[in-house]
Amino acid sequence: MRLLFVEDEPDLGKAVHSTLVRCDYVVDWVRDGETAWDYLLAMPNCYTIAIFDWMLPELSGLELCKRLRSQKIICL
Repeated sequence: MRLLFVEDEPDLGKAVHSTLVRCDYVVDWVRDGETAWDYLLAMPNCYTIAIFDWMLPELSGLELCKRLRSQKIICL
């Protein structure tokens, strides 16, 4: 299972990323919303799940969900 993990806080991001990798997930960790959007557009069917922080630089987690919905990509 491949995950997109979006978290700008380095310590929290490192801890969550390490835990997910230890659980045998393939994790792409990015630190801002625009980069996450670029990953999602470049690899639209690549991720089983994406985990967004609420308050991100460049583009918030909420705005990412709105963009995904407007593109008819499901976001819960």
